[in-house]
Amino acid sequence: MARATIVDRKATAAEVTAHAAAIRHSASRLGLGGVRVRRDGALVVHSAEPGYRSGTGLSVAASELVGTYVHVTADDVPGAVGAQALTVTSQRVESLPIGG
Repeated sequence: MARATIVDRKATAAEVTAHAAAIRHSASRLGLGGVRVRRDGALVVHSAEPGYRSGTGLSVAASELVGTYVHVTADDVPGAVGAQALTVTSQRVESLPIGG
C-alpha cells in the first residue's frame, strides 16, 4: 500500500509557484509535461502513461518540497480547465526525492 499522509491543508498557488523550477524538474524526471497550476494551488500535468503513478509521484515530491500537500491532476479531466502555466521565477533547482 502506498504511503498516505493526512494534512491540515493544501498548498496555495503562491507556495507552489515559489518552487516552480524544482517542481518542473521533478515532473520532467517523471515523464510529465505541460505543468500548470490552478488558482487553488493544484498542479495540472500531462502524462502519456495511463493511471495515477506519475502524478502521485509528483504530488509526493512537491509536497515534501513545499511542506504541505500539493494536489496533482491530469490534464484530461474537467478540473484542469483554467490552469495557468507554472512559470519559473528562480533558476534554483533543488533535488527532490522521486519514488521514495
